[in-house]
Amino acid sequence: MSSLEDIIDSPANLEVKRALAIKMILFGFKTEDICDLLNVSDSFVSKWKIIYENEGAGALELHYKGGTGFLTADQRDEIIFYLRNKPHCSVEELRDYIERYYGVVYQSKQSYYDLLKEGGLSWHQTQALNPKRDEAQMLQKREEIKKN
Repeated sequence: MSSLEDIIDSPANLEVKRALAIKMILFGFKTEDICDLLNVSDSFVSKWKIIYENEGAGALELHYKGGTGFLTADQRDEIIFYLRNKPHCSVEELRDYIERYYGVVYQSKQSYYDLLKEGGLSWHQTQALNPKRDEAQMLQKREEIKKN
């Protein structure tokens, strides 16, 4: 459950926080009180006061809307479906698959890790079982451990 401070400090409320700071200044609140109520610094309040005075209320809005992804939502869903139907998949195999079918190569491996995670796989575990695993040796080793 969120606390009041968590809600106030949420990045989604940044525009509202700016507007409230300005409105409180216009109503004669002291900067100290504004800072305490909104969990902001006095430089935050003075910065947005100056911007409001120079550019108006529109300047308080967030202008960055985020970048577009390399893959569409449908393409991403197709890749996740592909991964869910595989017992294991390496980062290199996923990279080759995405490049071959979608023409996308990520600079950071983190994007591949995220896709593998969404597909229910781990980039740490690329094989379902150890190919060198010998059942007889394993049972013998367990018996030795029990004796000690």
